[in-house]
Amino acid sequence: MRSVHILLASTLAFAPVALGAQEAPAVATPAWALQPPAQEPSTLLGVGIATSSSLQTAISRAQVGARLQIAQQIKVRVESMQERIRQEVSGPECNDLVEEFTEVTKSFVDETLVGTKVREQVVQSRGEGVRVYVLMELPQGVVAKAVVDKVAAKTELFAAVRKTQLFAELESEIQKMAETPERKP
Repeated sequence: MRSVHILLASTLAFAPVALGAQEAPAVATPAWALQPPAQEPSTLLGVGIATSSSLQTAISRAQVGARLQIAQQIKVRVESMQERIRQEVSGPECNDLVEEFTEVTKSFVDETLVGTKVREQVVQSRGEGVRVYVLMELPQGVVAKAVVDKVAAKTELFAAVRKTQLFAELESEIQKMAETPERKP
């Protein structure tokens, strides 16, 4: 029985060679994933990399990462908090200074992206899963139009609010005039 196990192990170890099977060559990481292309004047670019056992999940995660990079180029709000604590502990045999420093930084990205598209995508097999590299782009014209649309929407909203305020002021003046007795000359 022991020789059968050894024989099977030897047979399995050489089976790929004997059958002419070859492992897929390792595909190199795309150059644009390691060193993203220089920003183009008319396009924002973002790179996303994700690994998953599911191809669709890896693609989705990589695209989200690339879109996040693009959104960060448009607008990011950063909050930071620092805390420093110094405490001296002293006694007859001890005189120690204990110091602690903590820093917390948060970044928030809240941008609606319309018009992003995949420029390049590479899918690599990785053991039981896949790794996906995605280079996405967003034309600057789309970004400019979105900014103009936001300003226009805010301007329209402001105009509507102001019109309402003016109407309220006018009604108030009319009511005051109605309550004030007419003066006779």
